[in-house]
Amino acid sequence: MGKPASIHLGRWVVIGLLCLALLGCGVINPRPPRAVVEGAIAQKLSQTQAILYRQFGAAPADLAQVGRIRIADHHWTEIAGQPAVEVAGTYHLKGGGLTSDQRRQTRDFDLYLQRGTTQDQWLLLEPAPTQPGEPLQWLATPVVPAGQKSTLAAQEPA
Repeated sequence: MGKPASIHLGRWVVIGLLCLALLGCGVINPRPPRAVVEGAIAQKLSQTQAILYRQFGAAPADLAQVGRIRIADHHWTEIAGQPAVEVAGTYHLKGGGLTSDQRRQTRDFDLYLQRGTTQDQWLLLEPAPTQPGEPLQWLATPVVPAGQKSTLAAQEPA
């Protein structure tokens, strides 16, 4: 005797709901760890500070650091044919001889991150300067999670 069609339909509904739940929980496309996001923001901040110090011919002083990160949104997309996650939110700066008004200022961030070759590795994706009419190229820089020493500085096209 065959099983009623409603049992088969019920199984498919349950399987579909489980898949959606796994997707929503981040098991399939997880959110990058907070330390990785903080490390990516810190890398971008450090690059900007280094450029400014070079332009003004000043010796690097006490550099500002990233603090109080709030991730408002993340969603997966595709960049250069590869999966990447766009993470947006806000942060504050601390240290670096900042005034209290500068430390209270909320700054927005919008990052593109991609999984590296290992489970724990993440890459920061940034658009590379190109000539008008050329296709957009992306630079991939390994992210050093906050709290770890940086030993990676190379950039490679994504």
